[in-house]
Amino acid sequence: MTGVLTIANRDFRALFLSPAGYIVAALFALISGIVFTRQVFLPGQPATMSTLLDFDAVLLLFICPALTMRSICEERKQGTWELLVASPPGMGSIVFGKFLACFCFLLILLILTVPCAVLLEIYGRPDPGEILSGYLGIGLMGSLYLASGILASTIAGSQTIAFLLTVFFWILVGLAKAGASVLGDRAADVLFASEPYGRLQDFTTGLIDTANIIYFLCGIGMFLLIASGLLELGRRR
Repeated sequence: MTGVLTIANRDFRALFLSPAGYIVAALFALISGIVFTRQVFLPGQPATMSTLLDFDAVLLLFICPALTMRSICEERKQGTWELLVASPPGMGSIVFGKFLACFCFLLILLILTVPCAVLLEIYGRPDPGEILSGYLGIGLMGSLYLASGILASTIAGSQTIAFLLTVFFWILVGLAKAGASVLGDRAADVLFASEPYGRLQDFTTGLIDTANIIYFLCGIGMFLLIASGLLELGRRR
């Protein structure tokens, strides 16, 4: 566990203290604030955070791969990967430490939107449970993007390719869901079950379904486990 925290602390500091990290956080907060002021407080519409969280889910599709694209690729490019591999932590600890660093940065991004929720609570009187459920859903969805991004960084030879692999993978999943009706009922069921955005809708409406939580946790674990396995396989060669 010490190795995980050491790697997480190092990578988090690299993210949080870099100019790019501040720019990403500032843009996320600014865009979220604009969407909140223009879309949430609409006359005759119920006060809810679902519109903002749905929009933030789209932003995270691009932000999360940007956070993870350098996790493994940059180590290899700078020549520090061999030193990291030779250190005591195993591949699983390295992968989880890097995931944890990105997850902490994701939490900071979501915390930046909390003032929007507070304002909505003061002036709109929404359901607090719905807001908390929505944040849980967006956190899980962002974590899934992060885990898949780390796997892409493991496979790809450059940061750009890692970023594009992650983004286009989830875009293709969404497009496949849209065209699932022509593939037959069984294929449609599989595609609908594998698409995360529809599951997020349950969270943003206040519905916490155990099946949705299991889906996200299993997806996160699967991506991280595959990344660890591939890195371990590469080390033994």
